[in-house]
Amino acid sequence: MAQKILDYAASVPLSVQSGQTLIPNSPAQLQLASVGVFIPPTAAGANRVEVTATVGIFRNFGTSGLIRFRIFRDGSEIFNELQNTPSSIVGFRNSVFTFNTVDFNLSQGFYIYSVTVESVFLTNSVIGPITFSALSIGTADSVSNDQVINYQASVPQSVQGVAPPVAIPTSPTRVQLAGLGVFIPQSNAGNNSVQLKATIGVESVSGTNQYLFRIFRDGVEIFNTEASMDSVNLTFISSAFHTIDFDVAGGFHVYSLTVENLTGGTAQVIGPIVFSGIVIGADTQIAANQSNQVLDYNASVPRSVQVTGSPLTIPFSPARLQLVGTGIYIPTTSAGANRVQIQGTIGCLYNVGSQSQLCIRIFRDGGEIFNAPYVLFFTGTPFYTIAVQTIDFNASSLFHVYTMTIESTAFNGNTGQVIGPITFSALAIGQID
Repeated sequence: MAQKILDYAASVPLSVQSGQTLIPNSPAQLQLASVGVFIPPTAAGANRVEVTATVGIFRNFGTSGLIRFRIFRDGSEIFNELQNTPSSIVGFRNSVFTFNTVDFNLSQGFYIYSVTVESVFLTNSVIGPITFSALSIGTADSVSNDQVINYQASVPQSVQGVAPPVAIPTSPTRVQLAGLGVFIPQSNAGNNSVQLKATIGVESVSGTNQYLFRIFRDGVEIFNTEASMDSVNLTFISSAFHTIDFDVAGGFHVYSLTVENLTGGTAQVIGPIVFSGIVIGADTQIAANQSNQVLDYNASVPRSVQVTGSPLTIPFSPARLQLVGTGIYIPTTSAGANRVQIQGTIGCLYNVGSQSQLCIRIFRDGGEIFNAPYVLFFTGTPFYTIAVQTIDFNASSLFHVYTMTIESTAFNGNTGQVIGPITFSALAIGQID
């Protein structure tokens, strides 16, 4: 027995960069996208809804701006985060932001989730991509196949400013931000994938801060990534990332998320703090007359940690560096009635030069289906973690190969390097009614 996907909904108003839509000044908000999910009576009060968004932003002028993203359920705010938009010269002001939250134990009925953005300081615009998705999972074992073996989440803070900030200690001391436990039955031992996702909001109080996130399984480190900021150019950053733990042994496992400061500055976690884990088995046998099943799941993690001693140079466009690829099989019974949720995490280093404007692209079978911008700029804070998500709608049957590439479209001094982590995953869900 396993847990059931109750519903899956996604909206992709823009899958690539296209045009500019001015973001209004707070308290006015610009709604970017919305989706609806249905919770059946059988899962009332025993469910989780994981909501994820990716948005591309353009900073209209040279000084760092500040924006706030919000997520609402039926008009009530359930999540918010602040993000500084990077300051730079013309041609180096585009960046993508990804974030997620988890909604717990809804009653039965239909719910509408929406994502908005507002400018808190200076002028900013939305340029795309815009992707928004909601995955609802029942917490009771209700299906006979072993697709979604377990799902757990921890959300100590879903918004900023409702709890005291958590000071980030100086390394080697670490502070645990969140933890969760998953159970893997012996029948699925060594034949599963545990997908872990996190969104963490950080404020730089003083100086330059380079902080390291780590994920542990049962006390053993399985992932790390570094981000950096300072109290002048980037005061507020929300970092999002994901990794995959492959073929975990049977039994109960505890995953924990920590952070530590590698420099002499002062930084604190102000929220949100979101940490989730979904365990997916290898059984993709499709049950008859059942919607929203896992048709296929595949992932590739060439680097689960930073490898600064073996960097990958980012090429200048039109050359591209293929970072990773994965394959998904769509059965003929779900052809044209499916969704493929694709997520990527990339760790970069930029310590030579002044700016590099990146473009991350995702391809299906060689055809581009998504691109997103990200700017690297050197201000004494050289480490960046980039997260992206897109949804591929109604893919045709049989086997598809998804790949993720990176390139620099403009640079002053240096294009930058990929040092890890590198994570890429694809989750196919169908039949979508």
